[in-house]
Amino acid sequence: MNAKNYGRLAVVLATAGAIGAMGLPLADAAPAVQPHYAYGALVDHSAKSFSAQGVRELSTAAAPASVDLSPYAASPGNQGQVGSCVAWAIDYSAYSILMKEQGITGAPMAPMYTYAQIARGNDQGSYPKDHFKILTSQGLDTRADYWQGDYDYTTQPTSAQRTNAAHWKLSGYTSLNTGSALKAGVQDSLAKGLPVVITIPVYGSFEKISRSAAQAYTYYPSSGEQLLGYHEITIIAYNDKGVRIQNSWGTSWGDGGFINVPWRFVTGQVQEAEAVGKLVK
Repeated sequence: MNAKNYGRLAVVLATAGAIGAMGLPLADAAPAVQPHYAYGALVDHSAKSFSAQGVRELSTAAAPASVDLSPYAASPGNQGQVGSCVAWAIDYSAYSILMKEQGITGAPMAPMYTYAQIARGNDQGSYPKDHFKILTSQGLDTRADYWQGDYDYTTQPTSAQRTNAAHWKLSGYTSLNTGSALKAGVQDSLAKGLPVVITIPVYGSFEKISRSAAQAYTYYPSSGEQLLGYHEITIIAYNDKGVRIQNSWGTSWGDGGFINVPWRFVTGQVQEAEAVGKLVK
């Protein structure tokens, strides 16, 4: 699928010092080796926050110097050539962290459960708010139960799958201010055990980044690079250098599917950000 300006990238920001992927189940391999990556995030500059149990206003207490949620993370998934990055960032990456933190079984979860209901056969990306609406009202099915797989955005969930999804409802989410205020928002959220999903612009340098560059906390797009689209990613750790991001392009991209970026990338490039609340227990 060609990258488009409406965005076809959803990545999971893993903010965590120099952290590697842990040994949790890998998502299914993409259908075939592709020449480029898919995106899928649509930018909503009027996004509103929705708070429910488990999500609160930012704390005034000083944040820890570093937080690492990577021990709770699943191995990076692969969205293939479907513009489902938002689903992978929230449903797969963020949910895996939250469920392991809370001692809830069933992960990893099925990204197509939400994306198929939004796309309905029309693969043009999605807004984070539309996924959160489904997750807080319906819940989310497991990959083990969701027989449609990781790439079918046409076939809708069955009534049995909807019933099963109700066991894994999200309590809520909170939109975070972007720009210079986002650093404090990320720190406060991760300190509470809440992963943060972000929408970023994607350029060729991001797609082609080397492992060493992805480890270095130095990546920033060069002036004049062509915008390819927008992508959703999940922040899972931070330290004084920046954050660690979990992507959904498989483990061959970046640092085993992750990238470390400096704080100036977070405050200068992120278009939208949400702290993902706990699951309802």
